[in-house]
Amino acid sequence: MSRLSPRTARPLMFLYLIFGYVLIFSLWWAYLLYSKNKLSFTEQVELNKMAYENIRDAQAAPFTGSQAFKKLQLKYQRQEKMIIMEGCFFIIIMIFGFFFVRRSLMKELELADRQRNFLMSITHELKSPLASIKLVQQTIQKRELAPDMRNKLVRNSLFDVERLEGLVENILLATKIENDTYGFLREEVNLSDLLEHVKERYDMVEKRNISISFSIEARQYITGDRNSLLSLLVNLLDNAIKYSDEGASINVLLYPKDDRVELEVADQGHGIPEAERKKIFDKFYRIGSEETRKTKGTGLGLYIVKNIVDYHYGVLSLSENKPKGTVFSISLPKRVVT
Repeated sequence: MSRLSPRTARPLMFLYLIFGYVLIFSLWWAYLLYSKNKLSFTEQVELNKMAYENIRDAQAAPFTGSQAFKKLQLKYQRQEKMIIMEGCFFIIIMIFGFFFVRRSLMKELELADRQRNFLMSITHELKSPLASIKLVQQTIQKRELAPDMRNKLVRNSLFDVERLEGLVENILLATKIENDTYGFLREEVNLSDLLEHVKERYDMVEKRNISISFSIEARQYITGDRNSLLSLLVNLLDNAIKYSDEGASINVLLYPKDDRVELEVADQGHGIPEAERKKIFDKFYRIGSEETRKTKGTGLGLYIVKNIVDYHYGVLSLSENKPKGTVFSISLPKRVVT
């Protein structure tokens, strides 16, 4: 469980206080009911004993050996057992209910934290390329630049525009996936050509001296949605680049295996801790907090990747990349029968 911020931890503390109060209150009432039952039994025994002593003869057994006492005792024992069993059942139900409510509340609080982090990161993700584009345009407007320098600035500006476009597309796609309103198509897609197109995009841009090598088997066709598969490839590569150090290399493989197409993206980043591996595909989830995190991102990329893989009846897995880094592996069926 990820650590909650003080703001979102207050409702959890309030839940603990309510549960503690209800538990103590219930135990107190159970004790009073148990005591009342015992007191009632003692009083009935005394009353019945006095009446029994007045009418019994010398040969009769004492009241504690009489049928009247045994009847009272049996009634008391039944009531005592009923109080204990009902009390234990109530406490068990209350404890199960507490843990169910706590788990649901924790999920909501974590989601609230992620959404807050998302808003912080999206602000930075929008401002950074906009500021860069503005600076490029002001430079071109105010200075006479050599053609090579002008072309370089234009390329950088276009890359920032693509960043903004990709960011907006991710937000829209994630929203449509969550609301189940994305119109996935079923058509034949040449995944090899699609990856070649993505390769050309990254060949045109310098990425902190990060080298990306592609090994693409030609003519790998699958049944699926072209636009969503393009988003899958871009998000996987962007994720590998974001978490790779300067000078690292990324290997991308696409090859057939039986009746499936296998895609692997291996980076040389810092890896993903075992405890985080199931969470990284959750919406808005990112390791760390926005105040301390250095890598850019919104926490939508891997969420989108996972949902697109699921839609195409694929399998998404990850493993360690020796000596360091992570390998994302995707296995997609070549044909989907619906």
